[in-house]
Amino acid sequence: MAFEIAIDELGIGNDKVTYVTLPANKNAVIDAMDREKIFGETFLRINECDEVPELAEHEFREEPTLDELNFLAKRIKEISEEKTEILAYRALLQKPFDTIREAINRTYNLQTIPVYPCKNVYAYGEIVLENEMLEGLEDVPDEMYDLLDPDKVGRAMMEREGSVFIGGYYAVPSSYDPALVYDKELPERMEDWVFRLEITGNPAEDEDVSAKDSEVLTLPADEEYMRQLAEKVGEKHIDECVYVGFESAIPQISDVCFESMENIYELNDIARRYSELSREDAAKFKAVLEHELWRGFEKINAILNDLDCYEFDGTVNYVSEFGEKYLSEMLPPDFDRSLLKGACTAEFAQKIISANECAFTEYGVVSKHGGHLFLVVEAPEQEQTSDFEMGGIS
Repeated sequence: MAFEIAIDELGIGNDKVTYVTLPANKNAVIDAMDREKIFGETFLRINECDEVPELAEHEFREEPTLDELNFLAKRIKEISEEKTEILAYRALLQKPFDTIREAINRTYNLQTIPVYPCKNVYAYGEIVLENEMLEGLEDVPDEMYDLLDPDKVGRAMMEREGSVFIGGYYAVPSSYDPALVYDKELPERMEDWVFRLEITGNPAEDEDVSAKDSEVLTLPADEEYMRQLAEKVGEKHIDECVYVGFESAIPQISDVCFESMENIYELNDIARRYSELSREDAAKFKAVLEHELWRGFEKINAILNDLDCYEFDGTVNYVSEFGEKYLSEMLPPDFDRSLLKGACTAEFAQKIISANECAFTEYGVVSKHGGHLFLVVEAPEQEQTSDFEMGGIS
């Protein structure tokens, strides 16, 4: 984890927000937004950052994009591997920064900032005196040197260097040599794969598959890319490889569904078709996968083919909310719909959902294949009884 962002949907009286940990795959972020029913305009902000608390809730002059925040998260994750670099970065952020570009560019050339283990000015003053780092003291006799106050020396050195204490260390950000890595174009775009597999070549009979070199295959992919990747692991065709890891941006499709590399072309086709769906249709597809009883790629493809045969409402957050919408659809146009607020219970809505064979999912309410969300639930017909049966004829 590098940091957590909050994605707020804009709008008067709107309290929709979801929290996502970056760096991440873009489709995973979209899934979190789908679950929270966020489809409108959004505002992004850094909510938490344990490694660099200076970034939390920082107000940039211009709102950063998701790609920019994700790249910054990747850079922070990389520099966090070296303690002195992350401390140098934190020290550098003590100086004002207005844009995400500045925040990104400052993650480079951090080795030009000296960082020493040191907790306070007195301790730093001692380091300065021991190493004769303060200019003008070269000619001071040894017997006078010992009389110098380390606290005053440390403060004088701090003022001269423009330095800061941070996390039990002393850093000199004034020594920084700036880098311009991100000017007009972001060095790297956010990953947006649908499926990601770690693949390797087929092991020999007595060979451990974990000992073989592996490559990462992201889908959707074209056939030429898959062929080249197969050759890198020693196979002619991608379906001859072995997968040792599987990740999915569609939570409902896991490695349980993917039995072997023989299904790789079917999986790639699903990834391609999913990536071409609109946001609402992608959410509907995931809702149908939650609702339908399905097994295998044949059924997944059938759902994709017949997606228009399902009705979907991705704005419903609660079962009771669906009940209100249902009653609103059934009542005459001039009825005061404000009277419905709080009048509908979740129990009533559940009965409507059950009667119409719909389903309430994490993504909203979805109908059965060919069904309708707002279908009138009619009372069952009562069998008419004859007068004879009622004893009317003697």
